Amino acid sequence: MIRCLHAITIILLTGFILLLSSFARAPLARGADSAVFAQPGNQPGRGTSALGDPPQPDTPPVDAATNAGAGTNATPTEAVQSAVTVFLPLIARPLPPLPDDWLGRVNGYRARAGVPLVSADVTLNNNCFEHARYMAENNDLTHNQNPSLPYASPAGQICAQKGNAWMGWGGAWRQRDAIDGWMESVGHRLWLLYPTTPTFGFGFYSNGQRSAAGLDVLSRARFDDDAAYAGWPVRYPAPGQQGVPATRYPITLQWPYFDQKPVVTGTSLRALPGTVLGHTTTTDLPVNHKGVAIIPNQAFPPNATIEVTVTGSYKGQPFSFTWQFQTGN
Repeated sequence: MIRCLHAITIILLTGFILLLSSFARAPLARGADSAVFAQPGNQPGRGTSALGDPPQPDTPPVDAATNAGAGTNATPTEAVQSAVTVFLPLIARPLPPLPDDWLGRVNGYRARAGVPLVSADVTLNNNCFEHARYMAENNDLTHNQNPSLPYASPAGQICAQKGNAWMGWGGAWRQRDAIDGWMESVGHRLWLLYPTTPTFGFGFYSNGQRSAAGLDVLSRARFDDDAAYAGWPVRYPAPGQQGVPATRYPITLQWPYFDQKPVVTGTSLRALPGTVLGHTTTTDLPVNHKGVAIIPNQAFPPNATIEVTVTGSYKGQPFSFTWQFQTGN
């Protein structure tokens, strides 16, 4: 008689301050040339910065249960082990300030969104360092390296095609600036907050004139886990969040990438107690993400409570979400 052992992995995202502050951080891997980090006071000031297009997955995930053993006469074993991942995001507030290092900052944003934290992969870090160096040295913000240019490499090309890309002109940029820039961009944010991806890679490089960064968000993606995740849609800024930038900061709701678009029937955006804020709403998101983006027509007022309402349907089921967040100075 075949005995099936089902192992259930419970992933608990806790918001305890001590846990978040002590979360293990892998060091930023460097290539043959060490990265040069700009220091305030002895480097040129910041100029402009720019983002590349968000990366796009190649193919939808394969249904392992449907395709396992296809075309073979597999012999069952006495004990079959399968793993089911169950996500139970928990948020405790107040959360600590966002750290300056890339992994701490990414996980700070993910904690605010109520999604599981990520770890760093040394190989992916090195790939993204090589791509960041390529972009900065060649002044080429790209997802496809030119192999004839200096510092092009197969490792860097992996990050180029699987990651968010960022460049800043001037010498005073930091790792945190790339992360913040991606969070202000709808398509990049949705990868950075994708709840079922467990591991990222990051690289940062500056030559004093230009800085560049890459964040590999797709190499370790686990789209097969999307159906088990109970926290869709991921809303950002999240309910009760504080310190949201008083800018034209996008509001996003996110569903699984390889699924259906939501249908929006109504939206409302107010600065309480009752100031109506003009905005645009779209479900046509970058690189075929599935979700809703609400963009205010003007910057949010500082130190204000913002209330959002979105109604519509997803896969034929009606939804209505109303929540509030607070802006900073």
